Formats: sequence, C-alpha cells, structure tokens
Amino acid sequence: MSLAAIPADALCRPITSPFVGVGVRLPAWVGKNPSLSEVYALGAELGVTKARSWMYIGYETWGRIDSVYAIGVHDGTPFGPVDDSNIQTVEATYVEAMSRLGVSREDALRFAPFERGFWAPQA
Repeated sequence: MSLAAIPADALCRPITSPFVGVGVRLPAWVGKNPSLSEVYALGAELGVTKARSWMYIGYETWGRIDSVYAIGVHDGTPFGPVDDSNIQTVEATYVEAMSRLGVSREDALRFAPFERGFWAPQA
C-alpha cells in the first residue's frame, strides 16, 4: 500500500484477524456510499487494487450492525456495491460480503474494527 496516497485525515490500523491486512478509516467517506469509480480510484492510488482480493466496507454499528456498504474483489472477481440498512437483512448481507473474502460468520461478527475504541486516536 502506498502510504503517500493515504488522505491526511485517514486513520490506519493493522487487522490481524480474521485476515491480515490494513484498515483505513476515511473520515470524508463516513456516512456516505462512494461510487464504484471513487472506490476504485482511491484503491488504485493506494495500490490496493493490485491485490487479488480486497474490500472497501462502510458500516454503522450501534450495538448491532445497522448498515453495510461494500465493494470489492475476490480472487480477481469484482463484487458490489452491496448496500443494506434493513434491520431484518443487514446482518446477513454483511456476513455474505465478508464471506466473499473467506471470513466465517462467527469471525465476521467479531470483526475488530466493530469494537469500541478500534478507531480511537492512538498516542
């Protein structure tokens, strides 16, 4: 990943489970659903789109998953956008999106970025 291309206000955190990667919080995109072209353009700048599998995921959680928006590629095959905020279906939609990267339901529901404080500023 090209660190020079990361927006100045972004926060980066390592993700070690259920896969190894980097989470990038993009304040300018919080609460928004960027277009495919926006996601792919930033992904190309960061070098993420060179990977055979990657995912942009936007979500809201208030004790449960309230909304999910995902765009990605798994083994070279694009998917998304996946967009759901229906309380009856959003958890299943989120689990399905994560499963495209080989993440089990159990691991998806324990995803570290959902934990309170994961995105808090670090000293």
